[in-house]
Amino acid sequence: MRKKPVTAGELLRQLESDPAWVAEHDRRERERSAAEAACRSDEAHLVREIRALGYDLDSVWDLVNNSPHPFLERRFVGPYDRAYGVLVAHLEVQHHPKIREGIIRALTVRDGGEGVASALFREFEREPMQELRWALANALRTAMPYRRRRKHPAIARALKGGSGLGRAG
Repeated sequence: MRKKPVTAGELLRQLESDPAWVAEHDRRERERSAAEAACRSDEAHLVREIRALGYDLDSVWDLVNNSPHPFLERRFVGPYDRAYGVLVAHLEVQHHPKIREGIIRALTVRDGGEGVASALFREFEREPMQELRWALANALRTAMPYRRRRKHPAIARALKGGSGLGRAG
């Protein structure tokens, strides 16, 4: 005999009546809030520098998710080539891995030129975290011409070896 289907509302009421589930949910929410606050604090100087260039954003991730969308509101839409220098400089600053990934992804551009490609490659060579090495390899796939990239098989190996922080972090 099959069980009667449970609606989302019924399931949520069941979960909210379970003290163990509530405690775990509250713990995870506190951790998420603390991590979010740490990231906001970590990227504050970077955001101020980019805002000083005339870009209206709240996070480096606004540069990553900057294409128009039919129903999602975007804080920032458009090119940001004047910010490449600030982003490259922040590759060498110690940042939270999520902020560092945002910087790398914001530099995943075709029009960054030799400066962006070289900075990404330099960071790729010294990055110890597999997830960030993957993000750097992915950025290099876009930023560095193939004729130059093919001389560095470690980039292709990193791309085959794993995915970004979404799975790990």
